[in-house]
Amino acid sequence: MLEVKQLSKSFGQRQVLTDLNLKVNQGDVVVILGPSGSGKTTFLRCLNHLEKADSGQLSLADETYDLAKLNKKEILDIRKKTAFVFQHYNLFANKTALENILEGLVVARKIPKEEALKIAQEALSKVGLLDYQDYYPSQLSGGQQQRIGIARAIAVKPEVILLDEPTSALDPELVGDVLGLLKELAEDGITMIVVTHEMSFARDVAKHVVFMDAGQIVEEASPKDFFQQPKEERSRQFLARILSDATYSLEYMI
Repeated sequence: MLEVKQLSKSFGQRQVLTDLNLKVNQGDVVVILGPSGSGKTTFLRCLNHLEKADSGQLSLADETYDLAKLNKKEILDIRKKTAFVFQHYNLFANKTALENILEGLVVARKIPKEEALKIAQEALSKVGLLDYQDYYPSQLSGGQQQRIGIARAIAVKPEVILLDEPTSALDPELVGDVLGLLKELAEDGITMIVVTHEMSFARDVAKHVVFMDAGQIVEEASPKDFFQQPKEERSRQFLARILSDATYSLEYMI
């Protein structure tokens, strides 16, 4: 489905990503964990060419791309096969929930308006917001706005959805709603790569956990192996800091 080889990225003299490799199978939910500044978001953005990689190869749905030398057609092709869910929603403030979804279908993908309307309403129904289709972002809660962002992503039927900390901008009581929706999408077999700090989501929903630090992949494992028996000392340090001592020793190390 998706494979990345030798992806590197720097900003000026600062090396942010170094020779990253990742393979994602169809239907997988891959969760990327790591401390702030480890390069997680930059990695995700490079996959969708929101940031240009210095080097690296992306294989996606039987096509292979040189990420450092993409032309406009290849960039468009990648973006047609992927969808990005942003940390801060990135909705058009002057468009309704329905119009935010229609934009990508009609303008970017040239789907006829009547067909696009049906697709958009189905996506809104999927995230439980069909009754809010005429609301503007300012009239919606943060959780509702993020669900609109997810509806916009699933409406275009991408090969893979890239989610950059989709709950980090939400009030705590809204996090569960969005995570619950992502769990439903996972159960539907939608392929996702998710950057998150939500350990419960990584443990319960992910098929594969990737731990990053200092621009490199330190460890890859199943959720069970990562949380119960991390192989790398850096992974153990991260878990010990993120999780309380009691939770870590009693729940994950047994």
